[in-house]
Amino acid sequence: MTDVQPTLKVEPGDVPDAPRPVFELFEGFALTSVLASLERAGLLARLEGGGVPADSAEGEDGLPLATLRYLAQRGIVEETDGTFSLSARGQAITRDKGYLVWLQGGYGHVLAALGDFSTGAQRYGSDVIRDGRWVADGSALIGRDDVSPHATAVLETIDFSHVVDLGCGNARFLIAAANRFGVTGVGVDLAPEACEDAGHAIAAADLSDRVIVRCGDAGDLDAIPELADADLAVAFFLLHEIFEHGRDALMSYLRKLGTIMPRGAHMLVAEVQPASGAPDERWRPEFTLLHAIMRQQLLTEQGWHDAFTEAGWSRHEVRELGLPGAVLLLYRNDAPGGAEGGA
Repeated sequence: MTDVQPTLKVEPGDVPDAPRPVFELFEGFALTSVLASLERAGLLARLEGGGVPADSAEGEDGLPLATLRYLAQRGIVEETDGTFSLSARGQAITRDKGYLVWLQGGYGHVLAALGDFSTGAQRYGSDVIRDGRWVADGSALIGRDDVSPHATAVLETIDFSHVVDLGCGNARFLIAAANRFGVTGVGVDLAPEACEDAGHAIAAADLSDRVIVRCGDAGDLDAIPELADADLAVAFFLLHEIFEHGRDALMSYLRKLGTIMPRGAHMLVAEVQPASGAPDERWRPEFTLLHAIMRQQLLTEQGWHDAFTEAGWSRHEVRELGLPGAVLLLYRNDAPGGAEGGA
Protein backbone atom coordinates (compact mmCIF):
# COMPACT_ATOMS: atom_id res chain seq x y z
CA MET A 1 0.00 0.00 0.00
CA THR A 2 1.34 3.39 -0.98
CA ASP A 3 1.59 5.96 1.76
CA VAL A 4 -0.67 8.96 1.17
CA GLN A 5 0.86 12.28 2.13
CA PRO A 6 -1.52 14.84 3.66
CA THR A 7 -2.48 17.70 1.38
CA LEU A 8 -2.17 21.19 2.78
CA LYS A 9 -5.06 23.49 2.05
CA VAL A 10 -3.71 26.67 0.50
CA GLU A 11 -5.68 29.84 1.03
CA PRO A 12 -5.51 32.62 -1.57
CA GLY A 13 -3.48 34.80 0.75
CA ASP A 14 -0.93 32.03 1.27
CA VAL A 15 0.13 31.78 -2.37
CA PRO A 16 3.86 32.68 -2.35
CA ASP A 17 3.65 34.82 -5.48
CA ALA A 18 0.49 36.70 -4.47
CA PRO A 19 0.96 40.48 -4.13
CA ARG A 20 1.39 41.63 -0.55
CA PRO A 21 1.14 45.43 -0.63
CA VAL A 22 1.63 45.64 3.12
CA PHE A 23 5.38 45.45 2.56
CA GLU A 24 5.30 48.56 0.37
CA LEU A 25 3.77 50.42 3.32
CA PHE A 26 6.30 48.86 5.68
CA GLU A 27 9.19 49.94 3.49
CA GLY A 28 7.80 53.45 3.05
CA PHE A 29 7.35 53.90 6.80
CA ALA A 30 10.89 52.74 7.54
CA LEU A 31 12.48 54.89 4.84
CA THR A 32 10.49 57.93 5.95
CA SER A 33 11.64 57.48 9.54
CA VAL A 34 15.27 56.88 8.62
CA LEU A 35 15.64 59.75 6.15
CA ALA A 36 13.73 62.27 8.29
CA SER A 37 15.79 61.36 11.35
CA LEU A 38 19.07 61.65 9.46
CA GLU A 39 17.99 65.05 8.13
CA ARG A 40 17.13 66.37 11.57
CA ALA A 41 20.46 65.14 12.92
CA GLY A 42 22.34 66.91 10.12
CA LEU A 43 23.69 63.63 8.76
CA LEU A 44 21.75 63.42 5.51
CA ALA A 45 23.72 66.44 4.34
CA ARG A 46 26.86 64.27 4.27
CA LEU A 47 25.26 62.04 1.65
CA GLU A 48 23.91 65.01 -0.27
CA GLY A 49 27.34 66.63 -0.15
CA GLY A 50 29.07 63.89 -2.07
CA GLY A 51 29.36 60.71 -0.09
CA VAL A 52 30.34 58.93 3.10
CA PRO A 53 33.38 56.60 3.21
CA ALA A 54 32.45 53.25 4.71
CA ASP A 55 35.43 53.33 7.06
CA SER A 56 34.21 56.59 8.62
CA ALA A 57 30.64 55.47 9.18
CA GLU A 58 30.98 53.74 12.54
CA GLY A 59 31.99 56.64 14.78
CA GLU A 60 29.62 58.66 16.97
CA ASP A 61 29.58 61.47 14.40
CA GLY A 62 29.18 59.23 11.38
CA LEU A 63 26.34 57.45 9.70
CA PRO A 64 26.09 53.92 11.14
CA LEU A 65 27.27 51.44 8.56
CA ALA A 66 24.15 49.32 9.04
CA THR A 67 22.00 52.32 8.06
CA LEU A 68 24.01 52.93 4.91
CA ARG A 69 23.75 49.29 3.95
CA TYR A 70 20.02 49.38 4.51
CA LEU A 71 19.68 52.47 2.32
CA ALA A 72 21.76 50.73 -0.34
CA GLN A 73 19.46 47.72 -0.21
CA ARG A 74 16.51 50.04 -0.81
CA GLY A 75 18.18 51.84 -3.68
CA ILE A 76 18.61 55.16 -1.89
CA VAL A 77 22.41 55.07 -1.89
CA GLU A 78 25.08 53.31 -3.92
CA GLU A 79 28.45 52.02 -2.75
CA THR A 80 31.40 52.63 -5.04
CA ASP A 81 35.01 51.97 -4.03
CA GLY A 82 34.10 51.96 -0.35
CA THR A 83 32.10 55.21 -0.45
CA PHE A 84 28.32 55.55 -0.13
CA SER A 85 26.59 58.26 -2.16
CA LEU A 86 23.01 59.01 -3.16
CA SER A 87 21.59 57.11 -6.11
CA ALA A 88 19.41 58.82 -8.72
CA ARG A 89 16.37 57.64 -6.74
CA GLY A 90 17.90 58.91 -3.51
CA GLN A 91 18.57 62.31 -5.04
CA ALA A 92 14.97 62.56 -6.24
CA ILE A 93 13.63 61.67 -2.79
CA THR A 94 15.94 63.94 -0.81
CA ARG A 95 14.98 66.89 -3.00
CA ASP A 96 11.54 66.52 -1.41
CA LYS A 97 12.74 65.51 2.05
CA GLY A 98 10.69 68.27 3.69
CA TYR A 99 7.58 66.15 3.30
CA LEU A 100 9.25 63.33 5.23
CA VAL A 101 10.40 65.64 8.03
CA TRP A 102 6.98 67.28 8.24
CA LEU A 103 5.20 63.93 8.44
CA GLN A 104 7.54 61.77 10.52
CA GLY A 105 8.61 64.34 13.06
CA GLY A 106 5.81 66.86 13.07
CA TYR A 107 2.79 64.60 12.88
CA GLY A 108 3.95 60.98 13.14
CA HIS A 109 3.14 60.75 16.83
CA VAL A 110 -0.20 62.49 16.19
CA LEU A 111 -1.16 59.78 13.71
CA ALA A 112 0.10 57.10 16.11
CA ALA A 113 -2.41 58.36 18.70
CA LEU A 114 -5.37 58.19 16.32
CA GLY A 115 -6.83 55.14 18.07
CA ASP A 116 -6.79 56.90 21.44
CA PHE A 117 -8.29 60.02 19.85
CA SER A 118 -11.08 57.89 18.38
CA THR A 119 -11.93 56.25 21.71
CA GLY A 120 -11.58 59.44 23.73
CA ALA A 121 -8.66 58.09 25.75
CA GLN A 122 -6.56 61.06 24.58
CA ARG A 123 -7.31 64.39 22.99
CA TYR A 124 -5.30 66.36 20.50
CA GLY A 125 -4.14 69.66 21.93
CA SER A 126 -4.13 68.61 25.57
CA ASP A 127 -2.62 65.10 25.64
CA VAL A 128 -0.83 65.10 22.28
CA ILE A 129 0.39 68.03 20.19
CA ARG A 130 2.48 68.38 17.07
CA ASP A 131 6.20 69.14 17.34
CA GLY A 132 6.65 72.81 16.48
CA ARG A 133 10.29 72.57 15.48
CA TRP A 134 9.79 69.54 13.22
CA VAL A 135 6.75 71.15 11.59
CA ALA A 136 8.64 74.40 11.04
CA ASP A 137 11.69 72.64 9.62
CA GLY A 138 9.61 70.43 7.35
CA SER A 139 7.47 73.35 6.20
CA ALA A 140 10.57 75.42 5.39
CA LEU A 141 12.02 72.60 3.29
CA ILE A 142 8.70 72.08 1.50
CA GLY A 143 8.30 75.81 0.97
CA ARG A 144 11.77 76.20 -0.51
CA ASP A 145 10.77 74.55 -3.78
CA ASP A 146 6.98 74.28 -3.72
CA VAL A 147 5.96 77.67 -2.30
CA SER A 148 8.73 80.29 -2.30
CA PRO A 149 9.42 80.45 -6.06
CA HIS A 150 5.70 80.94 -6.78
CA ALA A 151 5.30 83.46 -3.97
CA THR A 152 8.34 85.42 -5.13
CA ALA A 153 6.96 85.62 -8.66
CA VAL A 154 3.65 86.95 -7.36
CA LEU A 155 5.31 89.52 -5.07
CA GLU A 156 7.29 90.89 -8.00
CA THR A 157 3.99 92.26 -9.33
CA ILE A 158 3.33 94.55 -6.34
CA ASP A 159 5.17 97.20 -4.32
CA PHE A 160 5.72 96.68 -0.60
CA SER A 161 8.26 97.71 2.02
CA HIS A 162 7.20 96.20 5.36
CA VAL A 163 6.00 92.61 5.84
CA VAL A 164 4.28 90.88 8.74
CA ASP A 165 4.55 87.10 8.49
CA LEU A 166 1.72 85.52 10.49
CA GLY A 167 2.80 82.05 11.61
CA CYS A 168 6.33 82.55 10.31
CA GLY A 169 7.84 79.26 11.53
CA ASN A 170 11.62 79.50 11.40
CA ALA A 171 11.39 82.72 9.30
CA ARG A 172 12.98 81.27 6.17
CA PHE A 173 10.49 83.01 3.87
CA LEU A 174 10.77 86.30 5.76
CA ILE A 175 14.56 86.16 5.44
CA ALA A 176 14.29 85.37 1.73
CA ALA A 177 11.89 88.29 1.18
CA ALA A 178 14.19 90.69 3.03
CA ASN A 179 17.14 89.61 0.90
CA ARG A 180 15.24 89.55 -2.40
CA PHE A 181 13.17 92.74 -2.06
CA GLY A 182 15.14 94.77 0.49
CA VAL A 183 12.15 95.06 2.84
CA THR A 184 11.83 95.00 6.61
CA GLY A 185 9.72 92.43 8.38
CA VAL A 186 8.23 91.07 11.57
CA GLY A 187 7.37 87.43 12.12
CA VAL A 188 5.00 85.98 14.71
CA ASP A 189 4.83 82.31 15.65
CA LEU A 190 3.37 80.37 18.55
CA ALA A 191 6.07 77.66 18.76
CA PRO A 192 9.02 78.67 20.99
CA GLU A 193 11.28 76.18 19.23
CA ALA A 194 10.52 77.71 15.83
CA CYS A 195 11.08 81.23 17.18
CA GLU A 196 14.43 80.19 18.64
CA ASP A 197 15.53 78.73 15.30
CA ALA A 198 14.27 81.86 13.52
CA GLY A 199 16.41 84.07 15.74
CA HIS A 200 19.51 82.05 14.91
CA ALA A 201 18.71 82.12 11.18
CA ILE A 202 18.14 85.89 11.18
CA ALA A 203 21.44 86.48 12.96
CA ALA A 204 23.28 84.15 10.57
CA ALA A 205 21.81 86.09 7.63
CA ASP A 206 22.99 89.39 9.22
CA LEU A 207 19.44 90.75 9.14
CA SER A 208 18.88 91.50 12.82
CA ASP A 209 18.47 95.21 12.06
CA ARG A 210 15.70 94.57 9.51
CA VAL A 211 13.90 91.39 10.56
CA ILE A 212 12.60 90.36 13.98
CA VAL A 213 10.52 87.43 15.17
CA ARG A 214 8.32 87.50 18.23
CA CYS A 215 6.81 84.46 19.94
CA GLY A 216 3.06 84.93 20.10
CA ASP A 217 -0.35 84.00 18.76
CA ALA A 218 -0.81 85.10 15.16
CA GLY A 219 -4.54 84.85 15.77
CA ASP A 220 -4.38 87.77 18.23
CA LEU A 221 -4.17 90.73 15.86
CA ASP A 222 -4.32 93.27 18.68
CA ALA A 223 -0.94 91.99 19.88
CA ILE A 224 0.74 92.75 16.52
CA PRO A 225 1.02 96.56 16.32
CA GLU A 226 3.31 96.35 13.29
CA LEU A 227 0.30 95.47 11.13
CA ALA A 228 -0.77 99.12 11.13
CA ASP A 229 2.29 100.02 9.06
CA ALA A 230 2.54 96.83 7.01
CA ASP A 231 1.74 96.90 3.32
CA LEU A 232 1.98 93.09 3.09
CA ALA A 233 0.78 90.34 5.42
CA VAL A 234 1.82 86.75 4.75
CA ALA A 235 -0.11 83.77 6.08
CA PHE A 236 1.16 80.43 4.84
CA PHE A 237 -1.05 77.55 6.03
CA LEU A 238 -2.36 79.59 8.97
CA LEU A 239 -5.90 80.64 8.08
CA HIS A 240 -7.32 77.13 8.35
CA GLU A 241 -6.33 77.31 12.03
CA ILE A 242 -8.47 80.44 12.37
CA PHE A 243 -11.27 78.68 10.49
CA GLU A 244 -11.06 75.92 13.12
CA HIS A 245 -13.16 78.19 15.34
CA GLY A 246 -15.86 78.57 12.69
CA ARG A 247 -16.57 80.75 9.67
CA ASP A 248 -17.65 83.65 11.86
CA ALA A 249 -14.21 83.61 13.51
CA LEU A 250 -12.50 83.60 10.11
CA MET A 251 -14.64 86.48 8.86
CA SER A 252 -13.98 88.46 12.01
CA TYR A 253 -10.24 87.89 11.59
CA LEU A 254 -10.17 89.02 7.95
CA ARG A 255 -12.37 92.05 8.62
CA LYS A 256 -10.27 93.14 11.59
CA LEU A 257 -7.09 92.70 9.59
CA GLY A 258 -8.63 94.94 6.94
CA THR A 259 -9.35 97.69 9.44
CA ILE A 260 -5.85 97.53 10.97
CA MET A 261 -3.79 97.38 7.79
CA PRO A 262 -3.65 100.32 5.36
CA ARG A 263 -6.09 100.38 2.47
CA GLY A 264 -4.33 99.06 -0.61
CA ALA A 265 -2.15 96.70 1.41
CA HIS A 266 -1.98 93.09 0.30
CA MET A 267 -2.27 89.69 1.94
CA LEU A 268 -0.48 86.66 0.53
CA VAL A 269 -1.99 83.34 1.58
CA ALA A 270 -1.09 79.71 0.87
CA GLU A 271 -3.54 76.94 1.70
CA VAL A 272 -4.16 73.29 0.77
CA GLN A 273 -7.63 72.50 -0.53
CA PRO A 274 -9.51 69.54 0.97
CA ALA A 275 -9.21 66.10 -0.62
CA SER A 276 -11.58 65.63 -3.53
CA GLY A 277 -11.72 61.84 -3.42
CA ALA A 278 -9.91 61.33 -6.72
CA PRO A 279 -8.07 57.98 -6.65
CA ASP A 280 -4.71 59.39 -7.74
CA GLU A 281 -4.52 62.34 -5.33
CA ARG A 282 -1.24 62.94 -3.53
CA TRP A 283 -0.70 64.75 -0.22
CA ARG A 284 -4.23 66.19 0.06
CA PRO A 285 -5.94 63.15 1.70
CA GLU A 286 -3.21 62.91 4.35
CA PHE A 287 -3.22 66.68 4.92
CA THR A 288 -7.01 66.65 5.22
CA LEU A 289 -6.98 63.75 7.71
CA LEU A 290 -4.33 65.31 9.92
CA HIS A 291 -6.24 68.56 10.13
CA ALA A 292 -9.48 66.74 10.84
CA ILE A 293 -7.68 65.12 13.80
CA MET A 294 -6.84 68.65 14.96
CA ARG A 295 -10.52 69.56 14.46
CA GLN A 296 -9.64 71.87 11.56
CA GLN A 297 -11.45 72.15 8.24
CA LEU A 298 -10.02 73.15 4.89
CA LEU A 299 -11.61 75.36 2.26
CA THR A 300 -11.54 75.22 -1.51
CA GLU A 301 -10.19 78.11 -3.57
CA GLN A 302 -13.77 79.33 -4.04
CA GLY A 303 -14.42 79.09 -0.32
CA TRP A 304 -11.41 81.31 0.43
CA HIS A 305 -12.46 83.76 -2.28
CA ASP A 306 -15.96 84.05 -0.84
CA ALA A 307 -14.54 84.72 2.63
CA PHE A 308 -12.06 87.37 1.46
CA THR A 309 -14.47 89.28 -0.73
CA GLU A 310 -17.16 89.23 1.93
CA ALA A 311 -14.61 90.68 4.36
CA GLY A 312 -13.76 93.55 2.01
CA TRP A 313 -10.71 92.23 0.16
CA SER A 314 -10.41 92.03 -3.65
CA ARG A 315 -8.64 89.29 -5.55
CA HIS A 316 -5.34 90.26 -7.16
CA GLU A 317 -4.02 86.85 -8.22
CA VAL A 318 -4.53 83.11 -7.66
CA ARG A 319 -2.16 80.38 -8.78
CA GLU A 320 -1.38 76.77 -8.02
CA LEU A 321 1.64 75.75 -5.98
CA GLY A 322 4.02 72.81 -6.20
CA LEU A 323 2.21 71.11 -3.33
CA PRO A 324 -0.59 68.97 -4.77
CA GLY A 325 -3.89 70.77 -4.28
CA ALA A 326 -2.34 73.89 -2.78
CA VAL A 327 -3.18 77.41 -3.93
CA LEU A 328 -1.51 80.78 -3.52
CA LEU A 329 -3.91 83.72 -3.03
CA LEU A 330 -3.03 87.40 -3.23
CA TYR A 331 -5.77 89.78 -2.07
CA ARG A 332 -5.90 93.58 -1.76
CA ASN A 333 -7.37 95.39 1.22
CA ASP A 334 -10.34 97.45 0.10
CA ALA A 335 -12.03 97.56 3.50
CA PRO A 336 -13.74 100.93 4.09
CA GLY A 337 -12.34 101.05 7.62
CA GLY A 338 -8.75 100.45 6.53
CA ALA A 339 -6.19 103.05 7.41
CA GLU A 340 -5.32 105.51 4.65
CA GLY A 341 -2.16 104.78 2.69
CA GLY A 342 -0.77 101.54 1.32
CA ALA A 343 0.33 100.58 -2.15
